[in-house]
Amino acid sequence: MNTPTAPGPAGRGERVVAVVAHPDDAELLCYGTLRRAAQAGATVTVVVVTHGANGVSLADVADGRRLGTDERSEEVRAAWHSTGIQLAFLGLPDGALVADRHLISSVEAELTRLGCTLLITHSLNADTDHQDHRALAGAAANAATRVATCHTVLHGEPHAPRSAFTPTVLVDITEHLDAKVTALAAHRSQAGRWYLGKDYTHHRAAQAGWRLRPAAAAAGRAYESFETSVLTLFPLEDRS
Repeated sequence: MNTPTAPGPAGRGERVVAVVAHPDDAELLCYGTLRRAAQAGATVTVVVVTHGANGVSLADVADGRRLGTDERSEEVRAAWHSTGIQLAFLGLPDGALVADRHLISSVEAELTRLGCTLLITHSLNADTDHQDHRALAGAAANAATRVATCHTVLHGEPHAPRSAFTPTVLVDITEHLDAKVTALAAHRSQAGRWYLGKDYTHHRAAQAGWRLRPAAAAAGRAYESFETSVLTLFPLEDRS
């Protein structure tokens, strides 16, 4: 049996897993946070649940635009290239995720396989968010309750308007903000979507600070923000 030390948040010995619905979601929710975790010595994995091939607008469909089931996974690989962060793809169809036994069991199996200690997923409090995000948020939170190693669950900020998202956790991503913009730009099949652009990315990173740490925001710090459904400080559970 290994005797763990008491780590800092997402530090050495932690196994951080981001479970997201679509191929660009981890970059939107927690790119800088995952980079910070990897920097601190954590093992970090992004699990993308759907292939995202249905992620085209109605206008694009009318013009005959189609995506292959592996096209967007290549964009994910480009976004995380050379970061040391691991990737896993479940390959489910996007657009119709349901928090049923199949999805919950699939997520639980991944969390168990990876020995997840800190889970990042979508918000539970965003009624106007994408239906896949809402379904996966519930499924991942459900699955995490049965993974003994998982001591903390964070829910990232949605880009849905008029949501009830209420963050209480901030991660300073100032040094990774430019890299986040570059990672989002790797999703070329989604070019033109406002929420992937530099202006919105900078606005959201500043807004998180102004909401919870205005003095730091005034000094130019940038953040990713999260809600939490469980937060365990200085966990000492065995992770062998």
